[in-house]
Amino acid sequence: MWMSNEIQAILFDIDGTLLDTTEFIFQAYEHTLQLYNLPVFPREKLSNVMGQSLESIYQRLAPQYTPELLCEVHRTFQEAHLDLSFPFEGVEEILRTLHKNKIKMAAITTRSRRTSAKTLEGAGIAHYFDVIISGEDVKKIKPDPEPLLLALRKLHVKPQNAVMIGDTDADILAGKNAGTHTIGVTYGFQGEKITQSNPDYVVRDLDGLQHILLLHDIQHRPHNDHSQTNP
Repeated sequence: MWMSNEIQAILFDIDGTLLDTTEFIFQAYEHTLQLYNLPVFPREKLSNVMGQSLESIYQRLAPQYTPELLCEVHRTFQEAHLDLSFPFEGVEEILRTLHKNKIKMAAITTRSRRTSAKTLEGAGIAHYFDVIISGEDVKKIKPDPEPLLLALRKLHVKPQNAVMIGDTDADILAGKNAGTHTIGVTYGFQGEKITQSNPDYVVRDLDGLQHILLLHDIQHRPHNDHSQTNP
């Protein structure tokens, strides 16, 4: 099985991969833009920039304002609305099984640590992670490999013995840049567009993710085979 000697750690993106943060994120943008009488962009357009830094997104959405100001409003809204974030059904079962099989796990997000750990705690899954990496923990965020390499150093695992799982191109590119295996999920923010990043595997629901992580034997499949799986 894949969980044998080769794969020792799983690196998870948080938003759109572990947690359904659709309203948690979109409502924060909408609240912030409306507060300053700015155009509220369609959610589809916002989905396309998910994975980038919050500062860069607001710089693009409202260049006439200081992005730090808008980010503070955004994050303050999220701190007050943690209830808008919840785990995808089936996530805890997957994490529990990985934990029982002694697979190390890290949660890696571009989001601020002001809410990252709190949303995992609220979902009841924070205790499964050996490491949580937030935006402030690194100088460069995904798709730069720095957050993944930091997590792997803390886990004492080599990149070739790890898998990065995420729903945005930034997640997949970060995995490739770090030298890990990659899995793209299409149930998150970027949907089927994740396939354009050519992850090693693509899954379209949590049953598919569980199949790849817990049941499917890819021990001898070449790294970067770019196969797409939809069990």
